[in-house]
Amino acid sequence: MVDRHQRVDERIGVLGDPHADLQWIKLAIRNLHRAGIRQIHVLGDFGFLSTGSRHELDRLRLLTMQLESRDMFLYVTGGNHEGYPALQRLFPVDEWGYRRLSRRIIWLPRGWHGTTAVSTVVASLGGANSINRGRRNPSVSGHVATWHPEEQITEHDLEMLGSGPVDILLGHDAPISKAHKRHTARQRRAWTPDGLAYAATGQAMFHRSVHQVRPKLVLSGHYHHYLDTTVRLQPHGGESATVRSVILDRNRTAHSVGIVHVDQLEVDLRPALPPGLRRDRTPAGKGDSLPHRRR
Repeated sequence: MVDRHQRVDERIGVLGDPHADLQWIKLAIRNLHRAGIRQIHVLGDFGFLSTGSRHELDRLRLLTMQLESRDMFLYVTGGNHEGYPALQRLFPVDEWGYRRLSRRIIWLPRGWHGTTAVSTVVASLGGANSINRGRRNPSVSGHVATWHPEEQITEHDLEMLGSGPVDILLGHDAPISKAHKRHTARQRRAWTPDGLAYAATGQAMFHRSVHQVRPKLVLSGHYHHYLDTTVRLQPHGGESATVRSVILDRNRTAHSVGIVHVDQLEVDLRPALPPGLRRDRTPAGKGDSLPHRRR
């Protein structure tokens, strides 16, 4: 048998954190379909599976119908707001390592690799450490609230990713860069020292993955902030390399939906792709939106 999901189209859609927003993701699917996209990759915090309740499974069926009617597939790179125990209980790993939430929604294993027809290599490494781990509770609106240790990137995950070079790395977390540090430094006072240290440990693990496979392009979510920057890799005893890091914003924001021209390593974030839905940005210090960075 052939693994059909290992073949990557020359153009794929990418989504920043959907957070179980069915209305938003349905419109994003529609817009990407109009642009000729058949494969969509979620960059973490899919959020549609928390406890595995009947309501959640019904919503997954509705989402599957949207995809099936357009002959599209949705691939999930896991984030830190996912119901990992329910995922593992309800959707066993198949012979290819996938967890099939439906005929059209495929949860990718950490370390997954795919290739285009001209052998451009795309890899996936989900997971990220929740900076708000100590205060995760059901009041966290629009997220899977309960913290699960499976969110963490492990040494085993890095082993599964391997050390062979890839062209594009899909993740939830992002590599460490000067521009990213400047953004997160403005929000440090909102978090506890333990939360900051825990999140930094997770990002360091993801940064190790970037050193391992040396992609030309990394696509991420997690931080609820759009950023397009470069990262300079300077490994000990090896050649330096420059990596482009693109972080998509979350659902209901302007830079949350994109098209990747995989073989050209280009990202199209045209304004017409995200749905016209918008969310209120709660001022710093109030509510669940404090602050708009990794959750």
